[in-house]
Amino acid sequence: MLERTNHMEARTLGIGQLIAERLLLRVPDHQRDYAWNSDDEVEQFLDDVERSITDDAPEYFLGLIVLVQPRGDGVWQILDGQQRLATTTMVYAAIREWLKANGFANDARIIQNDFIGHQELGRPDDKARVTMNVTDGAAFREFVVGSRDLRALEVRRDAAGRYSSVRRLVEAAITCRLRVADFASKAGQDPNDQANKLFDLAHYLRNKVTVVVMDVASDADAYRIFESLNDRGLDLSVLDLIKNQMFGRAAGHLDEVKANWAQMAANLGDREADAFLKVFWTSQFGRIQKGRLFEEWRKRYELSPTKIVDLSNELATNAELFAALAMSDHDVWVDHTPETRRLIRALATLGSQQMFPVMLAALRSSSFTVERMEKLLRHLVTLTVRYQTIGKGRTGRLEIAGAHAALGIATGKLKSPFTVWGEFSSLIPPEEDFRTEFSRFVETKPARARFLLSELERVAFRRQEDRDSDLTPWEGLTLEHVFPQNPSGEWQAELAGSPDLREQTNRLGNLCLLNGPRNKTLGSKAFDKKKTGLFAGSDLLLTKEIAAFDTWSSAAIEQRQEQLADLATEAWPLPSA
Repeated sequence: MLERTNHMEARTLGIGQLIAERLLLRVPDHQRDYAWNSDDEVEQFLDDVERSITDDAPEYFLGLIVLVQPRGDGVWQILDGQQRLATTTMVYAAIREWLKANGFANDARIIQNDFIGHQELGRPDDKARVTMNVTDGAAFREFVVGSRDLRALEVRRDAAGRYSSVRRLVEAAITCRLRVADFASKAGQDPNDQANKLFDLAHYLRNKVTVVVMDVASDADAYRIFESLNDRGLDLSVLDLIKNQMFGRAAGHLDEVKANWAQMAANLGDREADAFLKVFWTSQFGRIQKGRLFEEWRKRYELSPTKIVDLSNELATNAELFAALAMSDHDVWVDHTPETRRLIRALATLGSQQMFPVMLAALRSSSFTVERMEKLLRHLVTLTVRYQTIGKGRTGRLEIAGAHAALGIATGKLKSPFTVWGEFSSLIPPEEDFRTEFSRFVETKPARARFLLSELERVAFRRQEDRDSDLTPWEGLTLEHVFPQNPSGEWQAELAGSPDLREQTNRLGNLCLLNGPRNKTLGSKAFDKKKTGLFAGSDLLLTKEIAAFDTWSSAAIEQRQEQLADLATEAWPLPSA
């Protein structure tokens, strides 16, 4: 049924029909990037559609899609629904590629013309029916709208950033290719039967995978709809809700707010926007549960249109600072010391997201000079190692203390690294407890093990040479298991003497660092061969010391880890005023 008001109308359509009829649909640049994961939302979507076809279900309902009516250019702006529209286009593209590869070129062209692109006079290439935002647009045009083989998609996926939206998009396109081919194969061996099965899929997407399409006259109308739907239980992300609130109240300043929002998204890069918003809030106002963030945000930021502009600018600025918290080569750190950048890498390696509000508050504070920032980060590394990495302390307690410390920095109550440390002092185990826990520590993550051992190596070097080491950063060192993860038969004597040796594999006492690439030939060899070939000639003190052991056993690992624990209290010392 068609509902009409002065500002909006709604109707139910098949999602393929929507793509075919509207001709040009665009994701605005301020909208978030492609977010569906290939092994989660994409697979679930494909599973649901296939199950509906198999069960001969009259329809499969995909939910609400909100579009802003064209403003003279014929282009519908997608305000909600880009993930579903983009993924549906990928399925059609996968059908097209299968048809082309199996001798159905004319049918492939029909799929292309009706659901993916359309030809215009004077244009050699098809114009995309669905256009993604500036981040994902080029990849979507080349690998979905354009016709590329599966290998080209795999190459592009591998070249994209590990957490980038382009990687998610290309992975989703690959998943659609594989799933469509599998769907066709279920029709038997005859290519004609397989093609007919894909024709059925294309028709089902066009007519029976349905959406409610809400056409609105302006962005502001859409944002009021979103807020109303959220009040009625619609599950929107915090990012969506805050954006809707801000855009809906921006009035004549909407273009400025959009521009700042797009800059915020660009500054965040691969970082999760909802995580940023929580850290942004916590760094100023204290701890907040994610489920309450929007309600508290709405109460605090009932702002005039001009203040909305100020807030959007503040978000863009803070997004850049937030992105730098885990990136030591970010421009934010250009004027800071090399040691500061090393500490940023250390915190990223340790996984200390609970410290982000503290770090963000300090970056904004005039009290934290370059020198004080370095000292604060050193304290935070010590805290993370002692409480979280070695002590296995509960992250909830750390998050509460971190939020309180961040609030103290934001309000000017805490103006020095040592006063910030005071907020965490109750979490720190006694010195002897830390030493005991360290002597029993097991580490399964290679990057973290490399960091811990490299810091201990620095202490050993300083004790011997009475100066700081110029040790290669831990990222450039190789982790070696003295007793190998996959031991050869040459270890039978040691295993006979220490039956529990296999259980000690990831004890820190069984790990060491090597300069250069791992020696695959010696890695699983007997201890005496590794001792002479790898350890004795090492320029790393803690590695070289392993050669002093006559045999390698559980007792040897225990002894070495006790020695490492003696260094740990110096590697991560308790701060003093």
